[in-house]
Amino acid sequence: MCHALATGFLIFAERHMQMTPFLKQVADHYYKTGNIEERCFIFPNRRSMVFFRKYLAEAVSGRPLLLPPMMTINDLFGKASGLHVADRVRLLLELYGCYQVLNPHAEALDEFIFWGDVILGDFNDVDKYLVDAAQLFTNVADFKALQDTFEYLTDTQREAIKAFLSHFNDQSGKLTVDIGADDVKSRFLQIWNILYPLYVAFNESLKAKGTAYEGMAYRSLADRLKKAPAEEVLSELAEGTSGFVFVGLNALNECEKVLLRKLRDVRLAEFCWDWSGEMIRDARNRSSYFMADNVMEFPQAAQWDIEGLGIPEINVVSVASSVGQAKRL
Repeated sequence: MCHALATGFLIFAERHMQMTPFLKQVADHYYKTGNIEERCFIFPNRRSMVFFRKYLAEAVSGRPLLLPPMMTINDLFGKASGLHVADRVRLLLELYGCYQVLNPHAEALDEFIFWGDVILGDFNDVDKYLVDAAQLFTNVADFKALQDTFEYLTDTQREAIKAFLSHFNDQSGKLTVDIGADDVKSRFLQIWNILYPLYVAFNESLKAKGTAYEGMAYRSLADRLKKAPAEEVLSELAEGTSGFVFVGLNALNECEKVLLRKLRDVRLAEFCWDWSGEMIRDARNRSSYFMADNVMEFPQAAQWDIEGLGIPEINVVSVASSVGQAKRL
């Protein structure tokens, strides 16, 4: 395996032992267990699904097999919530419409796009981590109001803040989110202060149309799971299957934890964590922090081959140009 870097270096990762990839181990395990078509496999992304199908095809050795249902964790939340997750463009247009109502001096749509993406990202995080939006946005606004000066910041930090504020400026340097205030701080504060009304209006508008952004669908399902048994909420998705197998997830948000706990408690889920290799278990590897908690709360469905993953030997080779890198590859 080789990776090219723009700085003129090639990194070669070589393994000097027979490696059994994690997804192949999972595919082999469930094929040998039998009745694999009765399980629904949940993956973090579509790329992992592609490789799982590849390894499953290798496991069957040409024999016919009815593929088990597979979907990403995002697909699962979207289908189980009953909401259609809209695409980015539609969400931005809907958000801009709500923003215009709350801010009569709203900038043009093309100037709002960057700011709209930031807001969508914030709303996604608020919902996926089950944060009280009213408390969060109120606290943020209060905190900003307390910041009278930036004297306590370093030059680098002050430059970073200026760079952030520059996203709200047009080419002339004028603040494009002018809503009647006289100074940048007040104008910026007023934008923060409409975030909660914007959050509420945006959610109500989408709900009325049966659509949602990703975090909204996550929160909707998590709220339903808190009020009703998992079998009832997921009955349609689980129909015809013996349960769900969650494969290769990592840092779980709060909505995902609600779902996994419910399914674990009613024995409708098994969990396969890619946490067997020595390099992954290394305490200095920050990803291991999440995985240690995951494995403790949601035990592994099987013991994966620790030696099968191996430790790569890294070689760094200096190459003067991108053309040279291509030739070396």
